[in-house]
Parts: sequence; structure tokens; C-alpha cells
Amino acid sequence: MAAERKMSPKGFLHKLNTGSHSADGFLAQHRTWLETGDLASVVSPILLSLDAKEILPTPALASIAKLVLHHMMAEEVRKGEEAMDRQTREPGKTRPWMATIYNETGEVQLRKNAKGEEEELQQTFNLASDADRWADRRLFDGQDGWHAIVSHTSITIKGEPLFTKVMRGDAIARILKKPRGSVNKSRPKSGGSLSFGVKAGTTRVKFSTG
Repeated sequence: MAAERKMSPKGFLHKLNTGSHSADGFLAQHRTWLETGDLASVVSPILLSLDAKEILPTPALASIAKLVLHHMMAEEVRKGEEAMDRQTREPGKTRPWMATIYNETGEVQLRKNAKGEEEELQQTFNLASDADRWADRRLFDGQDGWHAIVSHTSITIKGEPLFTKVMRGDAIARILKKPRGSVNKSRPKSGGSLSFGVKAGTTRVKFSTG
């Protein structure tokens, strides 16, 4: 049980791609980590489908591995964004775009920073596209019912800020969007070493309200 608590996305993928595993055995071995870790909210539907025998172990593991890889990549991007933000932040200057993450009741959500301190899931950007991508990644790693508001800090329409509301389902769909023309024509065997390739893309959603 202690080993499961120390598991990381990178460790999960490393174990998956080294040695020989059966898909069902590998999922059973790491089930606790999948159900209680940071990815629990996005992998739980796959595990429920597996338990209901709606999906076989091998494609279930392939889908979960893809989610784990996306999560790991998003974390690396987030760390890079935070480092860049610290380097480029100019005191007294307001960036034109702001992204904020809310739950279903409209409360701003919190996260722990590198120092272990809680801070609001809110960040400013010079470009709207950067704000959109940040919002998508935060929603992907978030909880059901979350949404983001990407707003301009000075432009208003009829007295209200120009903004975009981003729903979590749409953000997840953009991040997990499969490359065009990708077709799985054969069912992989469940007893060998498995590896997966993933491409991620984002699309901006635009609208404004009065």
C-alpha cells in the first residue's frame, strides 16, 4: 500500500512500458492509485466501464495510459508557465486577459503552489490563447462541475467584461482530441509490453455576453 501512495504518473507509464504485463493484472495492481490519485476523476469512468464489462482490459488500459500521459505533460507545461510568469511579471502592469476556475456554485477554486501554500486558480496572460490553454489544462485536471471564465481586464460590452465561459467537458474533449485519420484496426494482445503515443491540441471557444 505504501508503494501505491508513492506512485507517480511517470512511474506508472515506466512500469507499463517495461517488462511483460497482462492488462487486467496491471490495472488490478495499480487500482488504488488510479482511484485515489490526482487522475481519479478522469479515469473512474473507464474503470466503471471495465467493471461493467463494457470494455475489455487492454483498451481500458490504453485509454488510461493516454490520460496519464496527458496529465504528466500538462504538469510539465504548468511548471514551465509558472517559471515564465515569475520571470516576466512586471510590477504595476496589468495583463489584458485573466482566467479563473470556478466550481458549480461559483466559488473560485484553490491549489497548492510550489511552496505548499494555497492560492486561487486564477492567472493573468498577455494573450487570450495562452489563457484558453491554461484554463483547459486546469479543467482537465479538475473536478466535475468546474468551469473557467476567461475575461478581458479592460474591454467591456454594455458595462460587462468581455469573457468566455469554458466548460470542463469541452476542455477535456479538446485535450483528448484524437489526430485525424487515427484508426485502431486490430485489438492489441493483453499479455505483452504496451506503449502508447499521444498528441494533444486545443481549440479556443469564443463568445461574449451583454
